[in-house]
Amino acid sequence: MKVFFVVILILLSFLSPSSSFASHVELKPCIHLSHCVREEWDVSNIVNPFEKIKSIVEDTPRTAIVELNGDYLHAEATSKWMKYVDDLELSYLPELNKLLIRSESRVGESDLGVNQKRVDLLKVRMF
Repeated sequence: MKVFFVVILILLSFLSPSSSFASHVELKPCIHLSHCVREEWDVSNIVNPFEKIKSIVEDTPRTAIVELNGDYLHAEATSKWMKYVDDLELSYLPELNKLLIRSESRVGESDLGVNQKRVDLLKVRMF
């Protein structure tokens, strides 16, 4: 019976990707520029840029990582007063030394600059 469970566990480990698997995700372009920001950063002068940006996101107030898969991170940032949730996506392309950043509001026609400010603050902390 123990052998059966061990075999099942081994098979299941092959079905779900591990976090060490590099999943270089190309982020969608911004459709509505009034509440979305997408940037591409050159990170060739930073050691372990994905780990650094991940650490920065983890230390950002009201921001929770909801998906981490290889070189892709998806976090949700909740506004302080109205409790709106914005999506923050990061994808690292090691072969190009590029970090793709995308921050978008889920609701509304305008974000009053919140997403640009979020991306700018990440950039200041990153560089």
